[in-house]
Amino acid sequence: MKILISTDTSCLINYESLKKYDISVFPLNVIIDGEEYLDGITINQNELRDAMRSNKKIQTSTPPLGEVIEYFEKLFEKGYDHIIHFTISSKLSSMNDLFSNVAKTNFEGKVTVIDSLGLSIPMLAEVFTAYEMAQNGSLVEEIVKAVEDRKNGDTVVFIPENLIALKNGGRISPAIAMIGNTIGIKPVIYLIDGKLEKTEMTRKVKLSFTQRADEFVVKFPPSDYDYTVISFDVNELTYNYICDYVQNKIGKQKVVKGIIPINVCAHCGPGTMGLLVTKKINGKSIIEFI
Repeated sequence: MKILISTDTSCLINYESLKKYDISVFPLNVIIDGEEYLDGITINQNELRDAMRSNKKIQTSTPPLGEVIEYFEKLFEKGYDHIIHFTISSKLSSMNDLFSNVAKTNFEGKVTVIDSLGLSIPMLAEVFTAYEMAQNGSLVEEIVKAVEDRKNGDTVVFIPENLIALKNGGRISPAIAMIGNTIGIKPVIYLIDGKLEKTEMTRKVKLSFTQRADEFVVKFPPSDYDYTVISFDVNELTYNYICDYVQNKIGKQKVVKGIIPINVCAHCGPGTMGLLVTKKINGKSIIEFI
């Protein structure tokens, strides 16, 4: 059986990372003042940053049903027997519902949609896990089981610069956003079971990240996990400090560095940085793939 692995741009740390593989990517959108742009195709992170810094209206939306159907139809025209498609966490977006409904209604038994319960590197690791298995001749059921087995084994923590984008996206109340921005505190946000949860507030971004790095290396040995620092328009000195600190904590293994996916940037806002700890892919670092 010829199996194609498919995903969307929620998992990318750079758009070039999947071009050398037989992996299909569905570009998600961001809408700026009513005009739609496609992630990595008609907009990049710097252009989104400028729009958000200029206080333009930023939105995201699910693609039209017809576009999703056409996307799969064109892939099947290339001779694939089955497509396994990964979506951003269903608790962050309605993308999984849309693709699952299309798969059931239009491609019964031919398209399997997997809710990654993640984004960025954890989601990308699931994609590469599936890709390796498909290349080695594994069955669809075996691939799905392997991906499900590695879910919720990763850790993601974000700290945004301010609370404006989170408020605009409905992730926090206007009252909390106003108080937080007035007194200069920032939320420490974890991705837990596929959804974002604010665990605490902080004024000291560097300290918060270094404390988490200290905790993580005890729980998640670098021999078994990748450590990634991702960012969206973050102060360069702060970013380099965190990268260097994490690098010192994990030893010889390289810290993975990357950007936050554009559709995620649209909700967290510029000035956001994240520390991600991800299970290796069959013992191999994600760096070997990207």
